[in-house]
Amino acid sequence: MNNKAKTVAVSAVCAAVATVCLVLAGLPVFKWVVLIFAAIASVAVAVPIIIDCRNLPFSVIAYLVSGALGVFFGLANVVYVAPIVAFCMPMSIVKAYGESMKVTASVQESQVLEDPFGQGDDRKVVAVKLDGKRCLPVWLKWLLYYFLLEAGVALTLLAAYLFTRPVFDMLFANNLVWVLVGAMQVVVFPFDLLLRGCFVGVVKVLHKTHIN
Repeated sequence: MNNKAKTVAVSAVCAAVATVCLVLAGLPVFKWVVLIFAAIASVAVAVPIIIDCRNLPFSVIAYLVSGALGVFFGLANVVYVAPIVAFCMPMSIVKAYGESMKVTASVQESQVLEDPFGQGDDRKVVAVKLDGKRCLPVWLKWLLYYFLLEAGVALTLLAAYLFTRPVFDMLFANNLVWVLVGAMQVVVFPFDLLLRGCFVGVVKVLHKTHIN
């Protein structure tokens, strides 16, 4: 199996895992463990990037497919599914890509090493300099986090209004929604730490399975 076929296969498995997690997150019986499903689904769509940052398109496709299926099957409890699809999963993709390293090689001055034995076997040596930098600056990564957060809150409220109107009315009945929106502003930091720990575990598993 060539590298591209392997990447497609891994991406398909990741999309399937994320879809299952989203479907389960939409079931009322699992509402107390939604965070676990959110973490698994979020990490799953980021795995292709963790393997190689050039796999960003594969992660995006896995996200779009699993997100669409998850929302479709979880419309009855969309207030649980929508935040995962609109915020958690794209944040994971941004984190995985933004913290990946791009390595560039530049050729320095070449020099000729003369044969010390005078046999005319001179060798030309070329120095190659490797530079690595993150795919996204730290400030841009965090800016995208908060953009996704606000978009996720807005899309979740819109979904609640369209598909679970009683829940929407309950949130706005006593201004509880504004308390929740305020509390959501600090969610980015602990979720970033959670994803970091999950990514470390995924990298260890990938090394053991020789996928990357």
